[in-house]
Amino acid sequence: MLKNRNSAINKVSRHFALLFLVMLVSIALLSSLGASKPDKSTIEVQILAINDLHGQLEPPVSEIVTGYNETGAPIRVNAGGSEYLATHIKKLRSENPNTFVVSAGDNIGASPIISSRFHDEPTIKALNMIGVNFSAVGNHELDNGLNELMRIQNGGCHPTDGCLDNSSFEGADFQYLAANIVNESTNATIFPAYKIACVQGVPIGFIGVALEDTPSILTPSKVKGLRFLDEAETINKYAKKLKHMGVKTIVVIIHDGGYQDGLYNESLNMSGPILDIVNATNDEVDVFITGHTHQAYNANIDGRIVTQAGSASTLLTDIDLVISKKTHDVVKEKSRNIIVSRDVPEDPEVSELITEYKDLVAALANQVIGNITSDITAVMSDSGESALGDVIADAQLHATSDPEDGGAVIAFANPGGIRADLIYNQQSASELPGQVTYGEAFSVQPSEISLVTMTLNGTQIDTLLEQQIDNPTPRILQVSKGFSYAWNESASPGNMIDISDIKINGTSINPNDLYRVTVNNRMADGSYNLFVLKEGVNRTEGPLVRDALVNYLTAFSPVAPGPMNRIAVVK
Repeated sequence: MLKNRNSAINKVSRHFALLFLVMLVSIALLSSLGASKPDKSTIEVQILAINDLHGQLEPPVSEIVTGYNETGAPIRVNAGGSEYLATHIKKLRSENPNTFVVSAGDNIGASPIISSRFHDEPTIKALNMIGVNFSAVGNHELDNGLNELMRIQNGGCHPTDGCLDNSSFEGADFQYLAANIVNESTNATIFPAYKIACVQGVPIGFIGVALEDTPSILTPSKVKGLRFLDEAETINKYAKKLKHMGVKTIVVIIHDGGYQDGLYNESLNMSGPILDIVNATNDEVDVFITGHTHQAYNANIDGRIVTQAGSASTLLTDIDLVISKKTHDVVKEKSRNIIVSRDVPEDPEVSELITEYKDLVAALANQVIGNITSDITAVMSDSGESALGDVIADAQLHATSDPEDGGAVIAFANPGGIRADLIYNQQSASELPGQVTYGEAFSVQPSEISLVTMTLNGTQIDTLLEQQIDNPTPRILQVSKGFSYAWNESASPGNMIDISDIKINGTSINPNDLYRVTVNNRMADGSYNLFVLKEGVNRTEGPLVRDALVNYLTAFSPVAPGPMNRIAVVK
C-alpha cells in the first residue's frame, strides 16, 4: 500500500516537474521572441541633409566652433570636404536602409575652379556618388539660366564648350524639385513640385521650394520667363494636396533660411525669414530642411523640426523619424547636426574624382599671381567692413579708374560674392607661404560676374547706401580707398546716413554732383534690392570681378590687410 502510494506521489511529482519545465521553456521562448521582435507598428526613416555646397569638392579652409575654453576662446575643429562627406553619409546610410539624402540647394554656382572650370559637372558627379535623392533649386542653380540647369538635370555636353573632360555628362541622378518656380506662359512648374517616396507602404512627401527673392539676386535675363511664388502659400498648397492623397509625413526642402547666435547644434535667438515661413504654414509639415543663409542650427519651431547645415559640406544634418504604419503620422522625431570631420577615411570613389579634375586644372590653378603679407579675411567689423572687402573694392576701382576703362572714382563691392579668404599659410600646391595662386584667387571671387561703371549723382549714392541696409537681406557694400561714410544703427530706415558724412578723399559729396561709380553687373541691374542702381547712366562694361582681383594682386604685391577705417557705425 505504501509502495503504491509512493509510486503515485512520484508519478504526480514527475508530472508537475515536467509541467514546470515546459512552462519555463515557454516563458524563455516567449521572452526571447519578445526581445528580438521589432515594433511592427512603426517604421524608422532617416533623412540626411546638406545645403550650399557651392562646388566645394576639396576640403575648405573652414572650422566649426564646438565650444569655448575656460578663457572664453572658441574651440575649433577642421571640417568639410566632399570625400569625407561621402564617408559620413555612407556610414549613416548603412545603419538604416530607410535613408534619404537631400540638399536644400546651391549645390553648384560660385564654385572653386576645380568645379567651375567644368560647368560644375564634377560636383554633380560627386553628388551622384554620394547618393543624393532630391534637391531644392537654389538661386545659384540658375546662375547660367534655366536651359543650363536643365542640362545639369538631364545631362549632355555644354552647348559652347562641349565636354571639357573628354567624357559624356549624364546629368544628375537626383531630382530637382521646385514647387514655386513656374513658367510665366504655362504656369507649370519647371521641375516637379514634390515627390512621394514609399517605405514599407508608408508614403513620405518631399516638397522642394526655391527662394522667392531669386529674381532680385540674379541678372534678369537668367530668370526671364519664370515666376517665383510665395514660399508659404506654395507649401500650404502642396501640403494640402499631399494630405488628400494620404501622405501624412511631409518634408519641405527649402532654399531659404535664418540665423541664430548659438553653436552649430543649437537654435539660440533664431531670426530671419524662415520663422515667418514656418509660422505661416499649416501643421501638416513635419520637417523644414533649409539653406541659403549658410548658417548652422537645429531648431524646433511651432512643433516642427527646422535645420540647416552651414555650407561647403562642413556639416551634415541627421533627422530620424518614427512613423506609424497605421496612421502614417510621425510619432517621434529627433535631429542633430554632425560635423563632417576629417578623421574618417576618404571615400575612394569621390577622391578619385577630385584627383582627376584637380590634375586637369593644375597648370592654371597653381600659377602664382601675387603675394600677401598676412591673412586677409572677409571677417566683418561692427560697421560691416572687412579687410578682404577693402582689397576687392580697391581692385575693382583700379580696374575701372582710367578714363578709357570707365573713369570710376568709387567702387562698391558685394560682400556676398566673397567666397573664401586669402590665407598666408595656405598652400594649394608647391607655392611658398604668402604666395597666392590663381586657384586661390578664383575661390575668393568664383562667380562669372563682370563690372559696370555708371554715372550717379550724390543723392543717388546716398540712396544706395540706405538701400543696402533697409533691405530684406541687409548687406554692407565694401567700398574703395578714399571713400568713407558713417551709418547710424539706431536711426529709422531710410534715415541711417547723413549725406554730409559721405566723403571722397575727406570732402563731402554734393547731392547734385555727378560721380562715376563701379559695381558688378548684377547690382547694376538692381539686384539685392539696390534699385537705385538701375537709374545709373552712361554705362561702361568692365572685366570680370575675378580678373580685377587677380590683376590687382599681381600689380600691387605684396598686399597687406588695411586698417578697415572706411565705414563707421554709430551705435
